[in-house]
Amino acid sequence: MEMKDNIAINAVRTFVIERLGGNVDGIIDYDLGRLRSDKQYGCPGRMFDPDDTNLMRAIYCIVFGDVWSNLSWGNSGNGKLRGDTLNSSATFFSYPWKDEFTKKWDPPVELTDKIKTFQHTFHTIGNMTVLPDKRIGGWSINKHRGCHDDWHDYEDRFLSALYKVLTDKPDLDEDLLELVRCNDEDFAPFYGEEGWRSFIDGNLLNDYVDADYLPVIKTKGYTWWRGGYVNKQRYFAEANRYIDESTRIIHNRGKRMLDILKEGLCQ
Repeated sequence: MEMKDNIAINAVRTFVIERLGGNVDGIIDYDLGRLRSDKQYGCPGRMFDPDDTNLMRAIYCIVFGDVWSNLSWGNSGNGKLRGDTLNSSATFFSYPWKDEFTKKWDPPVELTDKIKTFQHTFHTIGNMTVLPDKRIGGWSINKHRGCHDDWHDYEDRFLSALYKVLTDKPDLDEDLLELVRCNDEDFAPFYGEEGWRSFIDGNLLNDYVDADYLPVIKTKGYTWWRGGYVNKQRYFAEANRYIDESTRIIHNRGKRMLDILKEGLCQ
């Protein structure tokens, strides 16, 4: 662990003592939404975003510091290397404080309860990752991923598009290519098939690819505002599948992150 991570290591150690009673394992299920007004571990002086809290910045430095060569406490955040949420809740289920999903779709009680649980799960560390964030006219990779008409913030769809860019496939998304080139220094180790494998392994994204590291798209790309005719049975079936699959990935990845975190905290 390099010297650049000392601030991060101390921040996480202090958090574990102060907020988790010394039980580092508790960080796996900690709801980052609890840090909204926290002036130490939240987002003091900036807009609150669970994936860009001071706590997550520190965790990224420890867990992914050897993956992204430029990642450090001082090079984290907007326009630098920034946190990103893998599996969204708002795209499919709208924001919980507004809940336009329930109004539009009238889901069964079982699904409503499942969504509430997921809106906690998706704010835990296993759902958080790092993306380069240099921007073109205020437009970041993160924003492009969330607003793209085909991807709608779904990680499997985004990774499929990123794979094509990093391996120079003819049907790549040219706008994403431009944004990746804008962040070329950070993406440099990840070009080509071998680079792509390093990207997947290093960022613990193996649940999104097959044995040959090819991205697997499982989501249907549904959005809560979806128009036209929609069969509710199929829609709710996909909602349940998406929550189940995302929860499995988040828990698996959280455990892997915890193992790396523990090793880093022992330095």
